[in-house]
Amino acid sequence: MTPANSDGCSPDFPDEALAAELDELRQLLDGTDKPACAEEGEGLVIMRLCSGLTLQEWEGLGARRDLRDWMALPITANPFPYLTRIQQTLKELVFLSEHDPLTKLHNRGAFERILSAELIRSSRSGQPLALVLLDLDNFKTVNDTYGHPCGDRVLETMGALLAAEKRTYDYAARVGGEEFALILPGVGMVRAEGIVERLIESARTLRVVCDGVDTPLCVTLSAGIACTKGKVAIGWEKLYAMADEALYAAKAAGKDRVRCAPIADLTGTPEKTLVRADEKRFLFTGTTKG
Repeated sequence: MTPANSDGCSPDFPDEALAAELDELRQLLDGTDKPACAEEGEGLVIMRLCSGLTLQEWEGLGARRDLRDWMALPITANPFPYLTRIQQTLKELVFLSEHDPLTKLHNRGAFERILSAELIRSSRSGQPLALVLLDLDNFKTVNDTYGHPCGDRVLETMGALLAAEKRTYDYAARVGGEEFALILPGVGMVRAEGIVERLIESARTLRVVCDGVDTPLCVTLSAGIACTKGKVAIGWEKLYAMADEALYAAKAAGKDRVRCAPIADLTGTPEKTLVRADEKRFLFTGTTKG
């Protein structure tokens, strides 16, 4: 999209008229089959010249009409501010693709990708890693009693708490409706349990103020922890299932507490450094045959 012009687009050209024109063009392009040349790296740049439209005005128009997928560059002016804005837009889009819009924590897709990568790093380095699943207690009652806007306020507050309490190199995510997760690299079970106990205590002190609700709401958390010592490779699905089972145990025990799963390494395949069965047979019998 390029400000400048020759065809009647004057400085007082109505923003909404331009936006309507762009919307119509976008619909036409969306309904057009992708040409074969586009798959070979070729394409077409479509420009709409409009004099008098500043970068600030374009940003305002783009925000109102969701035009972030359109690019604006000047014909004769310094392009640097425009290129900087394009770069910022790309960063914002990347952030939105990996974060929950309500809590600003990582979303489920980013969580799965990060956990998988951290488990690979853990097994290669032999360092521990803990996964914590946290669930807001009685959250359905909040929505049913005070409405979803109040429920959103509770979720935002919990997201802010996790972001504030975690270490710089930990990862916090919202993985479901009222379910959150923490990935704690380099942390074993004992230390993870201490971290979560403090987090649960911090949650107990929260008082969430909702519009139209006279009394601030109290919040409690239930948590399940699963941990690997990094001695054997383990998939993120297994560690997640173990943490989820521990979370259900915390709920069943009365909520507002933490429960720990068995160490993942002790329930998986023995370490590769252990003597195999055929090696044992050779040591004791001199043969590898049964």
